[in-house]
Amino acid sequence: MVAADPTTVSAIIPAYNEEKTIEAVVESTLLYVDEVLVVDDGCTDDTARIAEDAGARVLKQRKAGVLKATERGLREATGDIIVTMDADGQHDPSEIPRLIEPILRGEADLVMGVRPELPYMSERMLTSLTSIRVPIGDASTGFRAVRRGIAREMSLHGACLCGTFVLEAYRRGARVAGVPISIKEREGERRIQTSHIRQFFAVLWDVLRG
Repeated sequence: MVAADPTTVSAIIPAYNEEKTIEAVVESTLLYVDEVLVVDDGCTDDTARIAEDAGARVLKQRKAGVLKATERGLREATGDIIVTMDADGQHDPSEIPRLIEPILRGEADLVMGVRPELPYMSERMLTSLTSIRVPIGDASTGFRAVRRGIAREMSLHGACLCGTFVLEAYRRGARVAGVPISIKEREGERRIQTSHIRQFFAVLWDVLRG
């Protein structure tokens, strides 16, 4: 729990069939935030039950993808600061205090967790394109912290959140920062980022319109 500061923190974890990792992710995240919301994006396994037993508030929806799952979480989270993270155990919850620190200091409204390296060429391209408008080391990370006031104004769009999340927050007046994070390898094969082909054009449009 966050006890040293009156600011409250929510964590949103979109999940699709992550029953193997969700319990550990929820339990460890609850050590650093005031509430955990797991958005069940049409899971067909025991993800929702396990997450609820671990202490999360579970929001269920038909499968609509990470963008819609994140959008719902942003709408229903109650914390002053909202953290987004993945359900597969790649992100380290113990880094949440460092992630939210620039917001607590009044220096940023959106903080992106910058990975040591971006595993996909498409992620590197989207980050480079985003940085034309908003310099950032990682525009595709799933580990972010944003002020609730900014989050509630955002209208998420695109094939995923890469690049467009940063650019949308920036248009809403957010000061954007990045902090280094660690990353754990996902168990099993990487999910192919086919959405990045369509996302390139969404980010390009956002960059051009300012």
